[in-house]
Amino acid sequence: MTSRAVRASALAVPLLLILTIVSALIGLFATGAAAPSTLLPASPLVTWGLPVVRALHHLGLLLAIGAGGTAVLLQPGPSRREVTRLDPARRRTVRLGGAGALLWAVAALTQIPLSGLEAAGSGSGMGLWGIALGTDLGKLQLSVGIAAGLAALFYLVARSTTLACWGLAFAGLGVGALGLAGHAGASLDHTNAVNAMALHFVAVSVWAGGLLVIALIAPRLDDDQLATTVRRFSPWALAAVTALALSGILSAVIRLSGWGDLLTTGYGRVVLVKAVGLVVLAGVGASQRRRLGERLRFRHLAATEGIVMAAVIGASIALGRSAPPVPQEVPAVGDLKTLSLVGYLPPAKEFGPGTMFTVIQPDWIALLLAVAMAAIYLTGVFRLIGRGDTWQWHRTLAFLAGCLAFAWVLSGGAAAWGRFRFDAHMIQHMAMMMIVPPLWVLGAPVTLLSRAVAPRTDGSRGIREWVLAALHSRYSEFVSSPPLAGLIFAGSLVVFYFSPLFEAAMYSHLGHVLMTVHFLASGYLFAWVLIGIDPTTRPINPILKLITLLVTLAFHAFFGVAMVSMTWLIAPDWYHQLGMYTEEQLQVIQTRGGTIMWAISEVPTVGYAIIVAVLWMRSEDRRARQFDRKAERDGGAELEAYNAYLASLQGPTDPAEGPSGSAPSVDAATTDATGARLDVDAGPGIETAATGSGTGTATGSGADAADTPASVEADADAPLGSVPPAERSDADEGRRPSL
Repeated sequence: MTSRAVRASALAVPLLLILTIVSALIGLFATGAAAPSTLLPASPLVTWGLPVVRALHHLGLLLAIGAGGTAVLLQPGPSRREVTRLDPARRRTVRLGGAGALLWAVAALTQIPLSGLEAAGSGSGMGLWGIALGTDLGKLQLSVGIAAGLAALFYLVARSTTLACWGLAFAGLGVGALGLAGHAGASLDHTNAVNAMALHFVAVSVWAGGLLVIALIAPRLDDDQLATTVRRFSPWALAAVTALALSGILSAVIRLSGWGDLLTTGYGRVVLVKAVGLVVLAGVGASQRRRLGERLRFRHLAATEGIVMAAVIGASIALGRSAPPVPQEVPAVGDLKTLSLVGYLPPAKEFGPGTMFTVIQPDWIALLLAVAMAAIYLTGVFRLIGRGDTWQWHRTLAFLAGCLAFAWVLSGGAAAWGRFRFDAHMIQHMAMMMIVPPLWVLGAPVTLLSRAVAPRTDGSRGIREWVLAALHSRYSEFVSSPPLAGLIFAGSLVVFYFSPLFEAAMYSHLGHVLMTVHFLASGYLFAWVLIGIDPTTRPINPILKLITLLVTLAFHAFFGVAMVSMTWLIAPDWYHQLGMYTEEQLQVIQTRGGTIMWAISEVPTVGYAIIVAVLWMRSEDRRARQFDRKAERDGGAELEAYNAYLASLQGPTDPAEGPSGSAPSVDAATTDATGARLDVDAGPGIETAATGSGTGTATGSGADAADTPASVEADADAPLGSVPPAERSDADEGRRPSL
């Protein structure tokens, strides 16, 4: 590290900020957004101040995401024994993220009165905060500011990577919420526009933020640390570039009427400039990827990427302030009311079982996510096969089927009708909770991750280490209790449908996204606890699993019956505002939805019960094999200890009965007072073979009597089949095999 390099990196931030502001102003002039409005003249503070505030906003966002991700996932740690401790290098990175998050929070809150001033006009004298917070955009900006403030708090007080990870999580929530801002929040194809913008923000923050932070901390890292950090950042950058390109194309298709708009409109020309800049950035990043270890080359390429990225971000700010060629807002009047509320029209075909699989309403980001999950899973499987390991094919088939079901749930007939009819929504709901999660769980993704990804040995945590740490955390141990998982699974139905939450999810895209995430997460938790192959923090009694299954899904069915019997409508304002069905038709549709909930819950109940029983039997066989292998290794030491324990219960023995300290030898198959032959269990994991010689043999895994002979001595007063706690092994506790 040289003082010159440190000064250069310190000057890079203000220079890039100035370049971003200049690029944004040029873009505003190119699209005509800088021209004063004739209807409601805007204050110069809004026209010229808002781009500056947004540039500071984006700078803070990039520093918050980039620094948090670099410290938590990329930088090497101090040692394997200090994985969670923030060493000086990572602590400086986290503090940089805290400063960025604080700047982000202040800028987000500053945008609120500026938005109010833009809405009220210059010299109105009205309360700017009240006007702004009365709109969805103002509430969104407040939420983003709160998320950024929480991220700053966790970053600044962090003494461990765990707290830094929480800061990164809040920063990620703030970035995702930004997709609702600007034109995305009021777009014609609302679902795809919002999802594409959210993905666009996440991708650019990962790519540009990571690059900016690595360039800033590079002078303080040695060559090995820099090479390791850049190498780990490379796949993240590749994924971000791919997501950025796909989301950008989708956004352009929604806002442009055709390819000609790229050349004939100011908005299209700025989009074209942005696209060219992203292509240049991808090329520079690919060049950097081929030569990771050269510090000088990294510095030069990072500077080039920073300049181009600043221009691209400035163009994005200009696009967010400009009106696209295709109007995005639809007035909620007449026949356009349904389109303005939902963002798309209901299917032309009649609703029925056939249309569930023949009608599509594509959610392109959900489809992209399904393909990405399947591709990542297959990559892990091929990696295992390539090195000679095995992976059961039915696990792969189950996970891929889950990805296919996930794509259908969010883009098939149920999704096309889900916002218009309650019965279609209920089909979508049932699939989210009872079809997709069990298939994913049976694919054992955590087990695949732990086997396919090499563990880190430098004291840092990657995705593998963070997932396993979360899986074995106290929170995971708490929520993985079967009764609690069942309560979350079933209780959320009452809270969601018998409160305003369901209607809010229909009106708000954010509410709809949160609904989808909750249904998938609660269904996955319930399935993992009952039929999960991935390891858990503690053993779960199979009988408790069956009881939880029967109670939970019985409640689920009775809830469906209750909905059938209801005489009042759920979310009446939403369905009345759509104006597609009469009151009587809505009541019939809701009754049909309750019937679907009651009927569909029966099939997963049987499936869950069969899988729980099969896994239970397999665990018993596995424990028997474990006992046999243990007996072969230690020569039957556990059996001898058990016999000694029974002998100790006999007390002092007569010398004529045998050697001191030994109990009378008794056949495992003994007789009662009448001389009738009785079979006596010799204890857990030890099966006895009744033979004429009166000798019990351990045959837990089909072992031959000649392979593992062992005499079993029993005391007539001791409980049959009991084992003292000191002699129990892990297998006796029903513990699921760990990784």
